[in-house]
Amino acid sequence: MKDRIINGTIYLIQQKGFSFTLSDVAKQVAISKRTIYEHFTSKDDIVEHIVNGLILEIKEREQKIGEDEQLDILQKIEQMLVCIPEEFAGLDTRLLSELHNAHYSQWQILDSFLKDEWNVVLGLMKKGTEQGVIRNIHLPLFIELYLSAINQIYDPSSNLKAEMTMRDILQSVVDILLYGITTQQR
Repeated sequence: MKDRIINGTIYLIQQKGFSFTLSDVAKQVAISKRTIYEHFTSKDDIVEHIVNGLILEIKEREQKIGEDEQLDILQKIEQMLVCIPEEFAGLDTRLLSELHNAHYSQWQILDSFLKDEWNVVLGLMKKGTEQGVIRNIHLPLFIELYLSAINQIYDPSSNLKAEMTMRDILQSVVDILLYGITTQQR
């Protein structure tokens, strides 16, 4: 039942953003609000389960990418930096702003994950530097540039939200950070 409620809520988030009510969830899943409260304490509790599930799925996908022998180091780094579960890849980036505004503590969980979980990517980048595939750069600066670009998504005044999906923004940021803006080789 918990999975049905979570899946119904994800569907509602995809359709309406975070402005749904528990009555909307009950209607979507064809259950009573009382049944929802038997499994979750609040709307925030459901959103927190979704955020934690999103983080878990990202970690699992990163592990698979890291173990994929068909990918070279740059492909692994690129895929990890644009890793978003399919349910969220095409979503409007305004949802992150909504999450930030409507469910701040749940947003903090996601934000902490994005800021703190860099061990796998850093390991690959160091290996890429050792192999000569990546220039010797200041890795913490790379991370700060990436995070600053991602934080632009949360900015209510950003024009990108109306033009690009989350996956599009992440892919563009990673393309620029990994490959630069020039078409000429050094």
